Amino acid sequence: MVVRFEDLRVRDSQDLDRDFFNRRYRLIVESLNELAGQITSIATASDNLVVLGLTRVNEVLGPALAQVSAAAESGFLVATSASPLTVSVGLETTIVINDTAARALFAPTPYVILSRAAEGAIDDWALLEVQAYSRETGALAFKVAAISGNIGGAQHDDWVISASAGLAKSILEAASSVTETLALAQQAAQNAADAAETAEAVLASGPVSSVNGQTGAVALGIGDIPNLTTSLAAKADSNHGHSIGQVSNLQTTLTSLQTQISNMDGGAY
Repeated sequence: MVVRFEDLRVRDSQDLDRDFFNRRYRLIVESLNELAGQITSIATASDNLVVLGLTRVNEVLGPALAQVSAAAESGFLVATSASPLTVSVGLETTIVINDTAARALFAPTPYVILSRAAEGAIDDWALLEVQAYSRETGALAFKVAAISGNIGGAQHDDWVISASAGLAKSILEAASSVTETLALAQQAAQNAADAAETAEAVLASGPVSSVNGQTGAVALGIGDIPNLTTSLAAKADSNHGHSIGQVSNLQTTLTSLQTQISNMDGGAY
C-alpha cells in the first residue's frame, strides 16, 4: 500500500474530529506494517543468500583447501608414482602420478628430479626432461637426461618426482661436464694404448734385433767383445815405478830447462 500526500492533506474548514485522525492513523499504520513485512522478506532472503554462499564455499573451496592442506603436508611441487620402471639414460617413457591431492596441484618444470622413497637411496636419482603432463590421468611423459648412483640397477616402483628447475639445471650442467671429462679421459687412454702399440711394433721390427750376435735378454762380459782383452793387456799399469832414464828424452828436456833458467837469472840453483 502506498500512502499519498493527498490522503493526509488537511483542508480549510475541515472538521478535526475522531474520524479525521483515525483514518489518517490507519493509513500510516498500514504503510508501516507493509514496510515491516518487506523488511522481514528482505532479511529472510539475505539469510538464505548467506546460507547458500556458505554452502557453495564448502562445496567448492572445501575440497580445494583439503587438497592444498594435503599437498602442504607432503611438500609443494612434489608427487609420487608407483609405476614399475627401470631407468636408463636416453629412455623415453611415461609414468603415472599417484591419485592423491598432489596430482591436481603438481606442475612440473621443464626438468624434474626422479628419486626413490626407499631408505639408503639418497644418492640414487635421475634427471628427467618433461615432455607432457596430464592432471586428469596423472600421466607424466619424459626423457631421461642423466642418472646417478644405482637407480638404474633394477626395476623400482617407489618414485618421488620433484619439480626443481634450478637444481635440475645445475645437475644437467654437471652431468654434461662429467660426460666431457669422461670423453677426454677415454681419448687419452686410447692415445696411450696406441703409443704403446707403436712402441711395441718398433721394438719387434726395428733395426736393432741383436747385440753382438746375441738375442733375447743379453748380458755382456769382457770376453764377449772382440779384441777387448788384448787391448786392455797392452795398456800401461795404473801405478808406475819408472826411473827418469826409462822415460824417453826426459833427462835431456830437464837439463835444457835448467840451462835456460840459469842464463836468465845468472846463477845456478
